[in-house]
Amino acid sequence: MNNRERIMAVFSGGRADRLVWQPRLHYWYEVNKVRGTLPKRYEGWSILEIYDDLDASPRGYHFFNDTIRCVEGDKVKVQVKDEGDLVCLKYRTPKGSLTQVERKTEYGTARLRVEYLVKKIEDFKVLKYILSHQSYEFDVNLYHERESMLGNRSEPVVTVPWGSIQRFFIVYMGFQQGVIALWKHREEVESLLDSFAENDDKRFSLIKKTPIKIVNFGDNIDEGLCSPPMFKRYMLPYYRLRTKELHESGKFCTSHWDGKVKQILPFMQETGLDGIECVPPEPQGNVTLEEMRHGLRDKVLVDGIPATHFLPYVKGEELKTFTERILDLFAPRIILGISDMLPPDGDIERVRMIGKIVADFKI
Repeated sequence: MNNRERIMAVFSGGRADRLVWQPRLHYWYEVNKVRGTLPKRYEGWSILEIYDDLDASPRGYHFFNDTIRCVEGDKVKVQVKDEGDLVCLKYRTPKGSLTQVERKTEYGTARLRVEYLVKKIEDFKVLKYILSHQSYEFDVNLYHERESMLGNRSEPVVTVPWGSIQRFFIVYMGFQQGVIALWKHREEVESLLDSFAENDDKRFSLIKKTPIKIVNFGDNIDEGLCSPPMFKRYMLPYYRLRTKELHESGKFCTSHWDGKVKQILPFMQETGLDGIECVPPEPQGNVTLEEMRHGLRDKVLVDGIPATHFLPYVKGEELKTFTERILDLFAPRIILGISDMLPPDGDIERVRMIGKIVADFKI
């Protein structure tokens, strides 16, 4: 079998001939490429060539997310200005204007939002106008181009942006101001969340018609930002609704839970998700492998090895032991990877070591 077939076997409950090793290397690659610190053997190599050399599989959404495009309404004008270390985004609409500012970080490979689009309740009407006039399109030619480029290294995956309250906090208003707004103006905030849902209807309606079989919810769940009561009120209904319609279209669903999730895991079986991605166990997160196994039951674990285990202060033997333990606990319902990504100063040779352990593991 090839990795694409193995991945689908894991999700469909079939039996693969071996497990898949799928570490996310893009962050490591991009930072080291910019600062000129790639290992000498990899200088001038593409990231796919590095994956092949390591006998590893890339995560599909790095290649397919931009096949789903958002199209702004005719009366919505968008202006983006690159001003040194800052990137300024401005929306102009008949209802008013919104401005966002991001600061470039990590040698320009990432961005940190330092000014949010929504700053006060009065901005909600502008955002609602923007959302109501957006539409979505699928670039089928780009899909086939990326599918050809990726080959059988991995299954195509698309990530949908943060859902419901997570989108409000992370994308539009920030956590501190967002919590204050939710406390003081719950009715207005929940009306805005309804606008998110109406916008999502258009996105998911399109995705259901595409050949993409795995949909990942990029929600960045952490119980410190989305407490159990908040998760139950907002995220649980969101997951139930969207996983149901995607399952009816023959899709599988995962979600990106990359924070502390001990108090959220008990809800896992109610979400409708087929698996969760990027959960960091102890010592990086706050759950043990046994707690993860209990919470997931028959669901798929994507990733699972703490990113900190690839840094120099963790002994290689400790990483090896951890890997053997997680495989014993979760196989065959696992696509092993790094929770969340290989750090720029992580040891790439440890990635190769894990690849050999996975290849030799008997299901």
